[in-house]
Amino acid sequence: MTEEQKFYTVEELAKLFKVSGETVRVWIRSGDLPAYRLGQRELRVSQEDLDAFLKSRRVTGGEDE
Repeated sequence: MTEEQKFYTVEELAKLFKVSGETVRVWIRSGDLPAYRLGQRELRVSQEDLDAFLKSRRVTGGEDE
């Protein structure tokens, strides 16, 4: 990495997406959202992994919608 990367806490992502922290943890446990563990209780998600997660979840409507 050449530049400083942004990392998010579970709480920050929950607030950003207006979901519970448990929902974010489910995404992490399922492997859909990669996270890095800091110690026994702290998790962080990188901006790069968040972008990939969002891209994989993107739903586009058809032209007739």
